[in-house]
Amino acid sequence: MSSGLQICLSFILLTQLPDTTERSPISVEELWLKLTLSGSRQRLSLVIADFTTPRGTKSDTVSLVAQLQQVFTADLRFSLYFTFEEPESGKVYNFPTDPKKPDLKGWATTGAQILICGDYVPRKGNAQLNLRLYDLASSRLIASKPYNLRPEWRWLAHQMADDVIKLLTGEDGVSCTRIAFSRALAAGNKELAVVDYDGANLEQITGSGGLKLFPDWAPDGNRIAYCAYGTSSLNCYLLDLTNRKVAVISERTGLNTTPAISPDGKTIALSLSFEGNSEIYLLDINGRNLRRLTNHPAIDISPTWSPNGRQLAFVSDRTGTPQIYIINVDGTDLHRLTFAGSYNTSPVWSPKGDLIAFVQRQPDGANQICVTNILGDSYLRLTYQGNNEEPTWSPDGLHLAFTSNRTGTWEIWTMDWNGANQRQITRTGGAFSPTWSPRLRR
Repeated sequence: MSSGLQICLSFILLTQLPDTTERSPISVEELWLKLTLSGSRQRLSLVIADFTTPRGTKSDTVSLVAQLQQVFTADLRFSLYFTFEEPESGKVYNFPTDPKKPDLKGWATTGAQILICGDYVPRKGNAQLNLRLYDLASSRLIASKPYNLRPEWRWLAHQMADDVIKLLTGEDGVSCTRIAFSRALAAGNKELAVVDYDGANLEQITGSGGLKLFPDWAPDGNRIAYCAYGTSSLNCYLLDLTNRKVAVISERTGLNTTPAISPDGKTIALSLSFEGNSEIYLLDINGRNLRRLTNHPAIDISPTWSPNGRQLAFVSDRTGTPQIYIINVDGTDLHRLTFAGSYNTSPVWSPKGDLIAFVQRQPDGANQICVTNILGDSYLRLTYQGNNEEPTWSPDGLHLAFTSNRTGTWEIWTMDWNGANQRQITRTGGAFSPTWSPRLRR
């Protein structure tokens, strides 16, 4: 066991789980060093025993427990913090997991550092699933926590996974997050919809008709800014998810578009054209106290906040083609970020602060997602199939969601920060402009 893991386990031993991470392209290894700051993190090796149910348990409950374990395991795999020890094809691990006498020496032969067990405990009116974690090097219990089963069992699995991630790594997971997007329903009609980060539980959250575009999730998780066409202009609104009420952010003449809510939730950056060409402005979240940030004959659009709220990146064609620029929120230190490629759009700043994802038009005309460091001196292309646009970061900065037409229709996909593990999460017939929520509570 690594010294880092020993220190971690000694600190958390027998604790409870919490109640509820053209210039030369940068190498993947160098980007990983930038992303993790030290590059010293090692993935913990897990083995997950089959969750148990007592004899005589109804078959539908046995199936539910198995499904819950599948979602829980998928969440841990998605996190990128762990590796998994699994038996050879056609074989299973049969070491006992009885809470009173688990065969920890047997489980240690799998090569894993941590064993995770789950037990279904029937109770009148309040059945539970008890989760246990063991350090296999020292054969000691790390933590144990009972979870009350409830109809929203997938969300329960997400909460369990995030609790384990927090316990073992000290980082907040993203299992309890959702992705909002603009869903095409018919010609001239796009409504806002949300899914869990893994694509489950599709829910439409608007239904007034027309086009709902460019959603952006507020850091409190309870509000989404978006754009919709009024009688004569594209306007900006704020949807309260707790009561579905809509407030006006800006209905000025011309375009009111691409809203981005600040990390503290108090300010909205957006592009307005009421004074002529499109410029970047700042507004209080209630739509008051307008401040102009840029002033140039070119088009300035698509602002994105740095995680400390002190800077914005945005798109401008002031050099003739769209490129990405960075500016302080007081209007100082304006400078160009992207130089590779002649058409770069849709910037989004990583929550870790050191990377910006964006869309770059390729020589073949296709749009592909890239990432660059904030100095703009190196970048990495992440996508290659079809057109891939409108990236959005997960709250931990380890994943991106985006829209792609590689299957023939625009749908939402996710991938790791380095372009690995790309997978489709929606099948709606038209999904655009994803925005990844902060961590949510239920």
